Amino acid sequence: MNTNLSLKYKQLLEEEKHESRERMHSFHRYFGKLIPAIPRFAIKQFTKKDDIVCDCFCGSGTTLVEAKLLDRNSYGMDLNPLSTLIANVKANPLTREQLDKEKNLLLKKIQKDKLKKENQKIPYCINIDHWFKEFVKKDLGIVYKNILKTKDEGVRNFFKAVFSSFLRDVSNADPKHIFPGYSKRLRELDKNGLRKIEVIPMFEKKLNNRIAWSDKMKFRSNGHIAQAFVGDARLMSDKIPKKVDLIVTNPPYISSIRYLETVKLEMFWLEEIMSQEDYLNLDKKIIGTERFYKDELNILELTGIKKVDRIIKKLSKEDNKKMAKVVQKYFLDMEEVFKGMHKILNKKGHIVMKISDSFIRGINVPTTDILVEIAKKKGFYLEARFKDEIHNRSLMTKRNYYSKMILHDWIIIFKKLGS
Repeated sequence: MNTNLSLKYKQLLEEEKHESRERMHSFHRYFGKLIPAIPRFAIKQFTKKDDIVCDCFCGSGTTLVEAKLLDRNSYGMDLNPLSTLIANVKANPLTREQLDKEKNLLLKKIQKDKLKKENQKIPYCINIDHWFKEFVKKDLGIVYKNILKTKDEGVRNFFKAVFSSFLRDVSNADPKHIFPGYSKRLRELDKNGLRKIEVIPMFEKKLNNRIAWSDKMKFRSNGHIAQAFVGDARLMSDKIPKKVDLIVTNPPYISSIRYLETVKLEMFWLEEIMSQEDYLNLDKKIIGTERFYKDELNILELTGIKKVDRIIKKLSKEDNKKMAKVVQKYFLDMEEVFKGMHKILNKKGHIVMKISDSFIRGINVPTTDILVEIAKKKGFYLEARFKDEIHNRSLMTKRNYYSKMILHDWIIIFKKLGS
């Protein structure tokens, strides 16, 4: 690793943090996403115009948006279909003329159906009566039914993403909290009649706002590809259609934010998950999951990575089989991820990864060191590594009862060997 290069890259990233960011990055609340400065720094440093950038844990599409702004092509992947919906909408903005025309038609249909007083189809959602008031459910049903009737797929997806972005605002789940919860604050407001929920006007306001943001994007017609696929990062070579020049990504952390739970209400309403079983099955697939069947906990093989195996043995001795399994599965999965990244990355290609170390049941897990070791085994050279201090405390930095405060992340930069 080159220490001087690490200092140089750290300085360049800090400079990018002072640059303005596009409003479209805030299209939809999404916890744990990359700040735009990280992909922007990486794309400027390691690619040229028309190159291909990839994010195999793309979330809501920050990397894809920045790639498009900088005249690069991009591909993204995520197991969460809501994530890829948001990413594709953000990175492929439509014209105001097209959106305004379709918006006016949509609002007319919504108002017409509002007058009919018919029962509306309400999707399956766990404890839906707890999360949404009766009149809210009805109005949401009217809005979403008419969104689905929009013929143009791009416009329909835009409307779906806007619908998802305002659901928390009309629900009983406090939008100030990461995880859905009917907070004491909202209960008091409801008890005293101080919260006014008007579903259709609020949807229209959000729609107008997001159309304005979309219209201001600079890259509407620059001709570069930005496409996010629903897919598993462990199998990325099956989905990404071309070799790429740069991978910028932020993998899930061990014992961290339960990402799926933060958007479960939105996913149920958009019918991306249709049952509790669907939800649990998807949650089980996510890298870093803590969801295992009991019989799986009895099959705890070592990984062959000394640092990981020491942690597994220590957790097992302390009767923490579940967390031992979490650690084992996480690093075995990340081995597959690095294998896939090596397959899709061009010669002279780079990986820029943001990651944090973990603290599990009183045990420090040096995630960064372990991922560096895995990457070297899979054919990568560690070019640079530096701390990225955390200044924004909007995320849950005490990730759970057993976790310490996250004071910094690591930025690790790899180059493919043989280049």
